[in-house]
Amino acid sequence: MRDTGRRKAYVLALGAVGLAGALTAAAFVAPNKAAAAARPYSPEHSTDVVASVPRRDPREVAERAQLAQSPDRVELAVALARADIGRARTLSDPRYLGRAQATLSRWWTMAEPPPDVLLLRATIEQSLHEFHAARADLDRLIALRPDDAQAHLTRAVVATVTADYPAARQSCDAVAKLAPPIVAVACKAPLDALGGHAAEAFDELARAIDDAHGDPMALWATTTLAELAIQRGDEPRARALLERVLGSDPSDAYTRAALADVLMQLHDPAAASALCKGYEQIDNLLVRRAIAEHAAHGPEADRLAQMMHDRIAAAAERGDRVHMREEAMFVLAVDGDAHRALVLAKANWDVQKELADARIFAEAATAAGDRAAATPVLEWSSANGVIDARLERFLGGLR
Repeated sequence: MRDTGRRKAYVLALGAVGLAGALTAAAFVAPNKAAAAARPYSPEHSTDVVASVPRRDPREVAERAQLAQSPDRVELAVALARADIGRARTLSDPRYLGRAQATLSRWWTMAEPPPDVLLLRATIEQSLHEFHAARADLDRLIALRPDDAQAHLTRAVVATVTADYPAARQSCDAVAKLAPPIVAVACKAPLDALGGHAAEAFDELARAIDDAHGDPMALWATTTLAELAIQRGDEPRARALLERVLGSDPSDAYTRAALADVLMQLHDPAAASALCKGYEQIDNLLVRRAIAEHAAHGPEADRLAQMMHDRIAAAAERGDRVHMREEAMFVLAVDGDAHRALVLAKANWDVQKELADARIFAEAATAAGDRAAATPVLEWSSANGVIDARLERFLGGLR
């Protein structure tokens, strides 16, 4: 049982913060005029369904009651918060991040909270793109617990997203001494691929997955392997890998979104739209369905586009600035506003620097005919020796 718990902890750390991609949050940024255009919804009948929520787990209800009776039980608060972070990742529902933070509120603002709280605080911070705060908490935690594999793993993710690759490698080296081989290889492979060795990274990770012999972490690592296939321009292989993961875990919203992107690259927008149908409550899947339905000239294209505009406006009214990458994708593909998409993509690049961020930045700059705007991506790509098939299609013209 102890080994199983450790394995789940590793999966939580990597899945929740995303070496395979940052945690999807339902937040977008838009101009004030969009917020003004948002239309509130008022149900006409008492029987109208406004939202559906999952059934409460009786055991969780009991544990929350125990925490209410004994609010100092940090181990119980940590367990409940960790479960909510896992739900946030699986369901791409940021409300669970808020629940996790509320559960930890007794310790949240402490300069020196208990180590387990420090780790979860950093996980939530990075999920909300508060990368500097997350990095500070992780550095503090590692100073306290240098043998904490999960802390090193999360630090590797944060360092990668912020393009601090030496720090990310340092953390992956620590993970290699503390975690199972599949985790260590999956930590290092994206860094090797970013450094121009995507083929070698793919082969090494594929071997590690084969050697894992059905370990649950091997399935998780398969999504990372699919992303390496995408980087190499092998979308058919990526499709097969992602379909394998989704077949085992249909609730994995991140993998579903990645597969939708691959289907679009394979010029099958109708299949991408069908894949995301029924998941429109998840903004990250709604935006992809809206783009796919628009590209396929589907019957729901206008309705889905309006849904996206409404959610963008609502998020702008809240002042959220978390998910600019997907808004840039939508504005470029559906609204056809390359200049607005470029503004969003640049603002997103100022915060995080993953391959997906570079791709939309370069694509928007190409569509806008603004080579100078893409200088940060060109410099980043050149400095790190990045080789990415999708990115190269745009950077080639910009060079």
